[in-house]
Amino acid sequence: MRKILTIVACLFCFALSAKQNDSLIIVNNRQKKQSEYPVIGMWKQNYLATGFATNAPVSQYTSDVKFQLSLAMRLWHIGNNVDIFATYTQRSIWDIYQESCPFRETAYSPGFWVAWRVSPQVRMLFGIEHESNGLNAEVSRSFNYATAACLYEPHPNWHLGARAWFGYYDRENIERYFHYRGIMQLWGTFRTRNDRFAVTALVNPTITFARYNVQMEASWRMAKRGDWLPALFVQYCYGYGETMIDYNRRASKIRIGFSLTNNKINLY
Repeated sequence: MRKILTIVACLFCFALSAKQNDSLIIVNNRQKKQSEYPVIGMWKQNYLATGFATNAPVSQYTSDVKFQLSLAMRLWHIGNNVDIFATYTQRSIWDIYQESCPFRETAYSPGFWVAWRVSPQVRMLFGIEHESNGLNAEVSRSFNYATAACLYEPHPNWHLGARAWFGYYDRENIERYFHYRGIMQLWGTFRTRNDRFAVTALVNPTITFARYNVQMEASWRMAKRGDWLPALFVQYCYGYGETMIDYNRRASKIRIGFSLTNNKINLY
C-alpha cells in the first residue's frame, strides 16, 4: 500500500517537473520558435478523488477512489507549429473501503499524437491509442483506435473541444461497445483569468444518440501563484463507460479530491 501511494505521489510531481516557456532560437539566420510544450509533462488531467454512488445507498461497496495519471514526452518539434508526442494514461478505480482494498480495474492507454497549432485560437490533434484493462478471460477488455480532436479558444476564459474516435475492439468479450461508449466527446471549460477556478461540462453521446454520458468537473487552485500547485477537485459522472469492465452498466458517482491540470492541451 505504501509503495503504491509513493509511486502515485512521485508521478504527480514528475508530471509537472518540466516547465518550458516559449522562446526564439536562430537557425540559418532565421528565427524559429521553440515548442510551447515541455519535453516531459502532463497530457490529460491528473487527479486523485474519492466519492460514492448517488443512485444507491452509501456503503463500502458503492464508495471508491478514482485516480488518473497522464504523461507525455515530446519526441519532435517540426517547424513552428507541429509537435509529436508519446503519451501514457492510466486510470484506476480502487475499492479502498472494502476489506482487502482491491483495485476494481486499471485501464492502460499508451499512444502517439501529433499536435498542430493551426492558429492562435485553434489546435488540431491526431492520435493512435491502445486501451486495455490488463485482465484475463471474460473480463478482458481492449480497444485500438485512431482519434482526432479540435481545441478552440475563442476567448482567454473559454476552452472548447471536440474529439472523435473509431477502431477495433475485442468483440469476443465486448458487445456493442459504441452503443455505450459512443464515438465522440464534446466539452467546454470556463477558466478565470488568473487560472485559479475552472469548471468543465462534457457530453459523450452514443453512436445511436439514444444515450448520453455526462461528466461535470470543477477545480479551485489553492494558491494565487504557481500553476504547479494542486487544486481542490470535484467530479460528477453519469452514464456508461467509466470503466471498461462495466462499460454496459450505468453509474452515477460524485467524487472530491485533488487535481493537477494541463493548461496546454486540456484534452479529455
